[in-house]
Amino acid sequence: MKPKDFKNEVKKGKIKIAVVGLGWMGLPLACLLADAGGKVIGVDINHKKVDAVNKGNCLISEEGLPKLLKKNVSSGKLKATKSIREAITKSRVIFITVPTLVDKHGMSDYSILENLCQNIGRSLQENSLVILESTVAPNITERIVKTTLEKHSGLKAGKDFGLAYSPIRAMGGRVLKDVKRYDKIVGANDRKSLELTSAIHQLIVKGKVRKVNDLKTAEASKIFETIYRDINIALVNELAKFCEKAEIDFIEAKNAANTQPYSHLHIPSIGVGGHCLPLYPHMLFTEAKMLDLQLKFIKEGRKVNQDMPRYILRLIASGLRACGKTLKRSKVTILGIAYRPDIKEVRFSPTLDLIHLLKRRGCRIKVYDPYFSHSELLKMGYKTEPTLRRTIENSDCIVLTVAHEEFRKLRPQRIVVNASNPCAIIDGTHILDPKEVEKVGAIYRGVGRGIWSK
Repeated sequence: MKPKDFKNEVKKGKIKIAVVGLGWMGLPLACLLADAGGKVIGVDINHKKVDAVNKGNCLISEEGLPKLLKKNVSSGKLKATKSIREAITKSRVIFITVPTLVDKHGMSDYSILENLCQNIGRSLQENSLVILESTVAPNITERIVKTTLEKHSGLKAGKDFGLAYSPIRAMGGRVLKDVKRYDKIVGANDRKSLELTSAIHQLIVKGKVRKVNDLKTAEASKIFETIYRDINIALVNELAKFCEKAEIDFIEAKNAANTQPYSHLHIPSIGVGGHCLPLYPHMLFTEAKMLDLQLKFIKEGRKVNQDMPRYILRLIASGLRACGKTLKRSKVTILGIAYRPDIKEVRFSPTLDLIHLLKRRGCRIKVYDPYFSHSELLKMGYKTEPTLRRTIENSDCIVLTVAHEEFRKLRPQRIVVNASNPCAIIDGTHILDPKEVEKVGAIYRGVGRGIWSK
């Protein structure tokens, strides 16, 4: 079948699609494919997810997803099952979007992916097309996915079934928009798989579909773009530390530096979280070790970002000292536990590490995050109050860790009116004006705002 004909058959629902893994990336992908006309079977081992999808209920906090899910379930274009065998035997195109992890030693853990490929292989039909979209290091699609599928199916990739790798390039909270607008990278085991995979993605991607030479080049592209961000954030965090000691305002210096077209300095923060940046560099470290490479620069950048919560702890201690207080028994309010702005997700959030460090130093912690209800925060083990005002009440120190839209609207006067007097405000988000904070009588500290830390 020609790619154009293949795309049309998918669009008409004549070629069924299986999306295995209905998490943060898999469920949006399944909905987009169904919305483009595809007949989609979603697969997940979590019966709660499967039941929710079949009822049209969205368990993921993702803009636009609840409406899209309900629409395509109601139309019959999307359904879910726990049975991999049912989905694979009924589908000709199989997307894999399961988690890829790192173990406690910092080594890649592809056990979920490998076990899944064993199950897929046992039901794989001839002329199927398997597309891996989970993030993996270079060579993993061939070494694990291809080898496992061939072993358990008795079929050969490139001859009996197609195999491709095409990473999802999206951030939680805006997955639907990102998947559609970003260029789509596609690498494949053979030419036919490359063309057919590119064709099906053209149904949902408004950006370009960029075909690369092979599987490992496509795999490397996703890992590299993630590491690029991690290293750039580490760079500005290091520069921010310098500014702290040198009594320089990093933000002013950054804005001046970025008037040079080749300078693209980011904003320093309390660290990085989510499922991507803290994990994916380790996948490359694992592969590099097999090639007898160290990747020292990338490792150092990862360490810089991991250590940022400790740096914030020092800023908190400095702010409290300026108020004549110490860490021990001070009342500290944390504003935001999500790993990034305007998303309800705490995976690898650096704020969680900061809270742990503060508790070890004897601080009394309260937490507020507009994306989590009072009861949800209590269930997570955090002391909190039903409202922001009550959470801040009598606080010795208020720490802004996430630039949620609600926090961007805050003014220093509203923050300090119910706090202890004096109090310290630690801005890890750069959403407050230090001069406005000082005007209301609070002590200001910010990442890289050394001029205010005398």
